[in-house]
Order: sequence, then C-alpha cells, then structure tokens
Amino acid sequence: MNTKYKISLFVLAVLIIFSACETVDLDVNDDPNNATPEASDITLLTNGAMLNFSKWISEEDEDNRAGFEAGMEVVRMLHMYGPLYDNAYEPGDFDDIWRQAYAGHLVDIKTIKEIGTETGLLHHVGVAQVLESYTLTTLVDYFGDIPYTQALQGAAEFNPIVDDDAEVYAIALTLLDNAIANLESEPPTSIASTGDVFFFGNISKWITLAKTLKLRIYNNTRLVDPAASQAGINALLADGDIIDEASEDFSVFFGSQSSAPDIRHPQFINNYENTPSGEYMSMYFMNLLVNGFDSGPDPRLRYYIYRQVEEFPEADAQGIFDFPCLAESYPTHYTPGVDPFCTSIGSGYWGRIHGDAQGLPSDSDKISTWGTYPIGGTFDNNSFSAVTRTSGMGGAGIQPVILSSYVYFIRAEAALELGTNDDAATMLEAGMRASFDKVINFDPTTIGDPFAATSGDVDDYIADILADFGAASEEEKLNIIMTQAYIAAWGNPVEPYNNYRRTGMPLEIQPTQSANPGVFIHSFKYPSVAIDNNPNINPKENQGIRVFWDLNTTNLDF
Repeated sequence: MNTKYKISLFVLAVLIIFSACETVDLDVNDDPNNATPEASDITLLTNGAMLNFSKWISEEDEDNRAGFEAGMEVVRMLHMYGPLYDNAYEPGDFDDIWRQAYAGHLVDIKTIKEIGTETGLLHHVGVAQVLESYTLTTLVDYFGDIPYTQALQGAAEFNPIVDDDAEVYAIALTLLDNAIANLESEPPTSIASTGDVFFFGNISKWITLAKTLKLRIYNNTRLVDPAASQAGINALLADGDIIDEASEDFSVFFGSQSSAPDIRHPQFINNYENTPSGEYMSMYFMNLLVNGFDSGPDPRLRYYIYRQVEEFPEADAQGIFDFPCLAESYPTHYTPGVDPFCTSIGSGYWGRIHGDAQGLPSDSDKISTWGTYPIGGTFDNNSFSAVTRTSGMGGAGIQPVILSSYVYFIRAEAALELGTNDDAATMLEAGMRASFDKVINFDPTTIGDPFAATSGDVDDYIADILADFGAASEEEKLNIIMTQAYIAAWGNPVEPYNNYRRTGMPLEIQPTQSANPGVFIHSFKYPSVAIDNNPNINPKENQGIRVFWDLNTTNLDF
C-alpha cells in the first residue's frame, strides 16, 4: 500500500492538533464553545470534518463499531448473536453512529458551508456537501426517517422533528448536484493536498465521487421510480465520469503505528490485540468462500479469513467448553449439505452460525478471524498460529466506502433490472476483476507466496461465473451479480445490507439458528441518545419498519 495513504490519518491528526494549538485564543471573555463562523478557519474545519467523517464511517469507536457492524451481521457476513432479531441489538448500540454524525462532522459541515459561501471558497463547500450527502443517505439506510431540516440549529432548536426518509434522500441528491457545481468552479483557494485524507487535494476525484454517489442513490431507489433511476443512470453513463478504477476508490486509510497516535485499523486492534474480541466469522460467509463455487474456493478466501488452528477440538469437556456446538444437534430447519454447522466446513474454519447466542468461551486464540484484506491483518498461508499485535500488515488496512468494484456491480444490476446503457455480463466481469486486483495485491509481501491466488485461479473462477451467468434465468442472473457484489463488499457494513433489502439476495442465505427468529431488521432501532434527548423521536414499534426504498417483496424473516 502506498506510504502516503498509510500515514494520511496521522498527518491530519497532527495537523489538527498543531493548528488548534496555534489558533485558539484563551481570552477569558470569549466562549470557546460558541465560536462564530467568522472566527473559524475553513481549512482547519474542512480537515476536521474529513477526520471526523473518517472516524465515523470506519467505526473507530468501539460503540460505533458495534452499531455499524450490525449491517454486516444481519446479512451473515459476520456472526449475529441474536438469538432473535428483536433482541439482537439494543438502542444504545447505535448511540455513537448518531452522536458522531450530529455532534461531529455534520456540525463542521454546516459551518464550512456558511463560511465557504461567504468567502467564495467553493471547493471546501463542495467537499463538505459530498460528505454530508453520504452521511444523510447512510443514516436513512439504517434508521429511516431522521432529523435534518430542523437539526444542527444549536440552542435555536434542541428537539428537531424527523424528516421523511424519501425527502432526506432527495436532499442528499440535490447536495451532490450542488457539490459538483461548486467543485467545478474556480475559487481563489482550493483544498490543500495536506489534510485531504481521501484524494490529497485532487478536486477531479471529488467530482467523480459525487457523480458516483448519485449513481448509488439512483440504483438504491430503483424500485421506487424505475424510470427516473434509468434516466439518471444513463445520464451519468453518458457523462462518463464515475469511479471505474482503483485510484478513484473512496476509502479511509490506516497505518501500522500503534501509539501517539494509534492509526491502525480499528478491526485489527479489536481482533488482533483486544482479546477475547467476541467477534466470530460467519459460518455462512466462510462456507460460501470455501464451498460455494464449482471452480473451487474463492481466490479471495485466504486474504479475507485467517485460521488460527487447523483442527477442531475433541468433544470432551474442554472441547465443548471451547466449541459449544460440539454438543448441539444440527438444526432441523437447516438443509443438509447446504447450511453449514459447527465443524462442517472443516480445515479449521471456526465460526458461528447466524443467531448463535452462546457466551464467550476460551477460544480467542482458536477462532477464525479477519485476514489481510481490508484490515491489514495476516494472510492465511497454513501457518495455523495465533494472531498478535505484530501479525501481518500490523493494521495498515483500509475502510472501504465506495470502490470501483462496487460501482461495476451497481452498473450490472442496473443494466439487468432497468435496461440501462451497459452490458450486465461485461460489468459483472469488470466488478470481479476489480475486486480481485484490489484484494490480491493488497499486501505486496503475499505475492509469490505458495498459497497466493494466481492469475489462473482468478481466470478459472471468473470463467465459471460468466458461464453460469450466460445460462441463467433473469432471477438467477441477478442472484449471481448480487452474490459477487456481496463477496466484494467484505469489510463494508452499509452496501451489503442495502443490497440484501433491495433484492433479497444472495438467495439461499443461511437461516437463523432459531426456526422462528421474528421479523427481519428492515431498519434499526433509533439510538438511545435520540429517544432520550428528543421528545419528537419516538421508539419504533418494531424493526420491520422499512426504509422508503425497501420495496422488495421477498420474505427475509428467517
């Protein structure tokens, strides 16, 4: 990974610390908690907004991670404790998602827009609007109706009402149009390369991202207004300026430095240093990678999943304590040979099935964990040793937000479902190749390893997928696209959750351990900090309440 990417968060953190020390006036007659826009430094604010957004979306805080990770858990990418959907998560699990957005970078962004508009620094405004748009759509994706039009007013409005989720999405789309216009302007000063942790001052890449986020919105709302989505996507395709190569990817970058400050990937810290982490790999996801395809294991397997042991314990007292499923029966509502359970994957793939609510035994040095990609962990080369804080890349990973592979899969889906001006098979292949290129080359030290994926492995895998796609029905074709999008999105909690609700795919996903888990989580409970502090936000009747774009009729209550 490029060194400048590894240290970008560190550079920004240092920049903010030193800039703040240099600019704060300790006059006791001034209230430092009520700084006016005129007294603020827009460059510092923009850098701070990027840093706060990065911390928010990469789940740097443990509580924030528990909230965002729920998106990966409900779709079986990570293990969900359960045992029922209704008690899998508490409102407090989402407090930091809410708090860090509304009391963090959204506040910065509001001030940036005010100062930038007044001073003509429109590139700063445009960047702020891009981050704001993504934040709003993500909050809607998780919670549905959210405060916006009355929010961020400070003492003028402590209890903002919630806005209709569809209206917030429309606002987010308008923000992107405005951002593009502002980023295409020629202000007296632009964004500095230092402090821009995403694109290092490259405004053209911010424009490309804004247009790509429009594509994302059009595709996510395609069931609401197919004609508008088709027209919007075709216009973006004709324009030709959307993310289509890795250099344009929207990600948060981490390094291997562990102190002053610690800039390692939060999931590396959680799973390689903090033990027991209590984070289990999903049996379904591991089985999909190991046994899901005719060509053999997915070539990304050893980069995604690291096995600490090769053998499972014996079914004696200690073994059952470490691996409780050894004393359990195969769930009667599971399909033998399809739904994995306990040791069925073999070869040390030690995880848990969906909804397994057992406690935490002494297995932290035995369970399968995150590999090289995307958290900067260890490549699985059959060493079968426990991970440590110095393993692998030392945490120099990324938090993927919007990657070129995701965009190709969006285009494949839109071509198939909306008839947009793309070829679905071509986009499917491009998405797979972009994902493989990203993952296999993520840690250069693994290239040439005897267990590393070869170009032949990749070509064989892709050829088999494309052959299946060519012979498939329309529903099966969509399932192939969404399954590949699902696998490529490893490490991203938002996109797989959205895709699953919009399409109900991948099909034949593993049921919950309980035969009657209750209503699937179509939107999460409002956070405690929202309900307790704002009388205009009421607890939801249940988590089956759908976000406005979630119109798919597939039953997900299993």
